Amino acid sequence: PRVPLQPAMFAHAYPKTVAIIGGGEGSTLREVLKHKSVEKVTMIEIDERVVQVCREHMPSMSNCSEIVGSTPSCFDDPRTELIIADAFKYFVDKQIKDQFDVLIVDAKDPEEHDEYTDPMVINALIDSLTSEGVVAFNVGMAPSILDPRADKGVNPKRELLINNLERGPGVASIHVYEESHCGFWEPRSFLVACRDVGCRKRWYAETDEVDYQVYERIGGTESGENPSLVHFDGATQRSFWAPPRAWETIYCHREPTPFECEYRGLDLEKELFEYFPDDEEGSAFEIRPTIEEDGEDGAAVYAKVDVPEGSYVMPTHLAASFEVSDDSMENIRGDPVKELDGVGRATVIEDFIEFIDEYGHASLQAGSGKNFVEIGGSFLIRVAEEDASEANVRRWIPRHPKGGRPKYSPVYDRHRHSFDVFLVASRDIKAGEEIVKPPALWED
Repeated sequence: PRVPLQPAMFAHAYPKTVAIIGGGEGSTLREVLKHKSVEKVTMIEIDERVVQVCREHMPSMSNCSEIVGSTPSCFDDPRTELIIADAFKYFVDKQIKDQFDVLIVDAKDPEEHDEYTDPMVINALIDSLTSEGVVAFNVGMAPSILDPRADKGVNPKRELLINNLERGPGVASIHVYEESHCGFWEPRSFLVACRDVGCRKRWYAETDEVDYQVYERIGGTESGENPSLVHFDGATQRSFWAPPRAWETIYCHREPTPFECEYRGLDLEKELFEYFPDDEEGSAFEIRPTIEEDGEDGAAVYAKVDVPEGSYVMPTHLAASFEVSDDSMENIRGDPVKELDGVGRATVIEDFIEFIDEYGHASLQAGSGKNFVEIGGSFLIRVAEEDASEANVRRWIPRHPKGGRPKYSPVYDRHRHSFDVFLVASRDIKAGEEIVKPPALWED
């Protein structure tokens, strides 16, 4: 389980308390203890004999000798507390509240555990997490795009587990991923559920951000000869951003069909209307100079041809929108906007910030910490500040009927960038008509 648990550990900002259900051989415990932030690990295993046999005959599984400050056996690490009990019953009976930053369910597949379908058990697990807690499950063999509806296929209990997590008020975001470095003949699938949407910021973290966290939170090994993490790094986490297509396909077999399943790809029957600043003849739009109310020069975008409802407006320019994180914005707003010794004000950076504030918007994926900034001709499209009925474009995916994105949606995970940038005509636009955006275009 070298890789399967690490996405859950890094989905939390700074895990101190961790619980493990199962994992009697000790390998999950070993991987958790690699995190310097961890102060206590509570491991609940149903069979004491499994622990004893594995310690004696499979000592490499629980070998912590390479972890700086640990012990030869992970079971002897002072941070480890081993409890012999039926873990699912233990959580239900104890009614643990707000105790664990991360919970790793290292048990058998959902199809072998009725507990996964019991809302009482699932709620007890979620209740045991802190306010920003994360839980990870092994959810069995990876699905195929040929699988039937999830609740009718070979993994109905997995679907019930997901349903229980979706319904639970204590869960804010759910992510699934697949991994082949876990000792099985076929790729296995895993699920991470977070109590706070802020975990999306870490789930969608850039490769260098995760690599730095590995350096900061794991560090080196005792000998300095072996890597701390063998199969996990920033590039690995990036590969988990979007689940394989089979997850999306099966999700969209649900009845009724989820709203966003209509937007799994651009509609090939709709036309693309582009703006080409260097090709006046081929451009569907033109930029006309205007005078603003304050007397300053401005610009407006006009259609040169008829644009039917649902057609894509300046898709190439919108696809070129650049992404900037909340963290980057915080850094940019820092020292550069203050007086610099011997330099004066950093006006270029100040202008850049002003541009982002005016033409950027937060991602529809709440908690992701991402912002998108239009840099093509689309940023010149006027916003209907006074009369919203003037607007004739809208974002490609409309607001979800239930508000915001669902807790679990492989569709949103796979197409989040497209959902954050593309615009379509909200009605038929006639040649010569100004293109106008509605107010609060990117707000849910």
